Amino acid sequence: MVDSLIEGKINQVSNLWQAETDFRVSPEGPKSLAIICDGNRRAAREWGLPPFLGHRVGVEAIKGISKATRGWGIENLTFWVWSTENWSRDSEQVEFVMQLAQEFLPQQELLDELTQDKVRFTHLGRKDRLPPTLLESLDKLETATQSFDTYYLSLALDYGGLDEMARAIKTMFVRFKEGEFNPDLLTQKPEVIYGFLDTKGQVLPDLVVRTGVEEGEVAHTSGFLPLQTAYAGWDFIDDLFPNLTPNRLMNSIRKFENYRRRMGK
Repeated sequence: MVDSLIEGKINQVSNLWQAETDFRVSPEGPKSLAIICDGNRRAAREWGLPPFLGHRVGVEAIKGISKATRGWGIENLTFWVWSTENWSRDSEQVEFVMQLAQEFLPQQELLDELTQDKVRFTHLGRKDRLPPTLLESLDKLETATQSFDTYYLSLALDYGGLDEMARAIKTMFVRFKEGEFNPDLLTQKPEVIYGFLDTKGQVLPDLVVRTGVEEGEVAHTSGFLPLQTAYAGWDFIDDLFPNLTPNRLMNSIRKFENYRRRMGK
């Protein structure tokens, strides 16, 4: 029973995101989009499935959104799928999510798609706590796609904003000790900080969509890309991530297109 239910949901999400659409991002629209993928477990409970299986359907949503948004004109796409705090969850769930990542990231189908569309893949987050086989898969994708610059796809896995800042400061300090970095640059040209972050070389996010924000909840960013998203637009929506539809994501993009950012001016 569970197997048929999960397969049905996987097919439903896959078909939903494969549907043709003539939507295109306007010149005023976001070129760089980030999504905080919340609500996988809650969605599974609503379907009558074990909570962990929501992550499996979430993988299908990530695959579909990645392909669809490139067709819409989104050039840079980031998914936050696992935070530095998520390791404190039940060990069975941690193992399940890590196995999911190890199952899908090495697939030749993924590499073929990234290669065909000239997508550069980047892992955001810590590397020292991930399973060795998973880290190897991430490294292989980064290496195989490092020459591409048409599109960018980033996966924030074991990522935390405070952790990223700490690692960036440590790198600055090491380079300073080695005579390779002048700290005066931090006040003379503050944007040099971006070169020490996980998103080095990428365009800053224009729009961040956080799914799974319940009615009445005080929405928060959870420290996601704190410097990079300082001037980004944020849309907090109640759709659970596996339930996110093309129309709902288009609505978030249209909202951004209809709002003029003043950027402090």
